[in-house]
Amino acid sequence: MTAEKKPLKNPEISVIVPVYKVEKYLNECIDSILAQTFTDFELILVDDGSPDNCPAMCDAAAQRDERVRVIHQKNKGLSGARNAGLDIARGNWIGFVDSDDAVVPTFYEKMHRAAVQSGAEMAVCDILGIDENGKKCPFQYDLLKNEVIDREEAIRRMKLTPYVHVTTKLYRKEVFEDLRFPVGKNYEDAYLAPEIFERVTKVAGVRERLYHYRINSGGIMKSKASPRNLCEVEANYAMFRCAEKHGKTDVLYFEYRMMKRIFRHDLRQLSAEERNDPLVGQMEELLAKAWESVRKHGAATLENRFHTLCYFISPQLYFDLKYGKS
Repeated sequence: MTAEKKPLKNPEISVIVPVYKVEKYLNECIDSILAQTFTDFELILVDDGSPDNCPAMCDAAAQRDERVRVIHQKNKGLSGARNAGLDIARGNWIGFVDSDDAVVPTFYEKMHRAAVQSGAEMAVCDILGIDENGKKCPFQYDLLKNEVIDREEAIRRMKLTPYVHVTTKLYRKEVFEDLRFPVGKNYEDAYLAPEIFERVTKVAGVRERLYHYRINSGGIMKSKASPRNLCEVEANYAMFRCAEKHGKTDVLYFEYRMMKRIFRHDLRQLSAEERNDPLVGQMEELLAKAWESVRKHGAATLENRFHTLCYFISPQLYFDLKYGKS
């Protein structure tokens, strides 16, 4: 593993971009970061053993801008690539951008200002979904307000997409001091979300779609069905346990229903042979444990059922009913 172009001073923000087989989108991603109005940052490109032209594209970016540092490593997956970036990050703040996505020019300026002015350890913004050609997707949601919330309220909103995605946020470096992404797991953002929220006292919301998330047909959500996809149930169980710890019975019921919904969907995609995979039985056990907790805490109330149904119909409907129109 090599890391190049050490900066002369510590930057305010370290932006970590894992790179693997994204030759079509990589330059757009890099250019959107280098065009930021907030300029005091380092961009850490982690080439995760990409077999295409991405390694050379990363090196070319480092040649044209001294803020770019490049790591070349054997393939370790998304979590391993992000962890490699965290290990060398020097910024006071940490941001993550996926290499097939892009950010608007004011992304880090607005996120940094919101966090610093409020004394929050984390800022979060809304998402603009785009297709593979960069066109706006038909369904968009506004699930944030310009406000500062405490840890307890952040955990209550943990199920909302901007709060789950690691890329829609800016974090104080201390949040990741001894925290790393789970290597070998899909849905690593959901796995890590509860641990992140335990480490913050305040979260600053920025009601703008500053992060452009590309819905890629080659991504995890579109990949061939396999028992490994059931890991999403386990990832949601991590959020379930966090909600239980903090007495958030509405989130508790929601996460149980989400786990069950994911399990049924993924199970239908598996062959008869794959349904005998031990992972299927493990997820069934998690569902049973979750239901017992729901019953124990009396979480299956009519109100919680209603709000969960609203979310499944439309996250925007849920947000507007729960928090008022954005």
